[in-house]
Amino acid sequence: MKFCMKCGAFYEEKGAKGCPKCAETARLHAEAEEAEVNHVMDAETARCARRRAWIELCVGIPAFIGAIYLIIYLIRTFRGA
Repeated sequence: MKFCMKCGAFYEEKGAKGCPKCAETARLHAEAEEAEVNHVMDAETARCARRRAWIELCVGIPAFIGAIYLIIYLIRTFRGA
């Protein structure tokens, strides 16, 4: 039985090269790198995305606060009735 110095696992070498646990980890990392998406945008797309994000923030945050005030108003109205 052999001992892997990298991951600390014991394994039996049956026709395989090295530790099977390290080989599986390396395979998973390779698959993850292949599936990774390239997130690089050109300048025009980045500018549009930035503008859209700011518009969503400027409209969304006041709308969220308004919804909270509306809920509080409705709760007070129904309790008082």
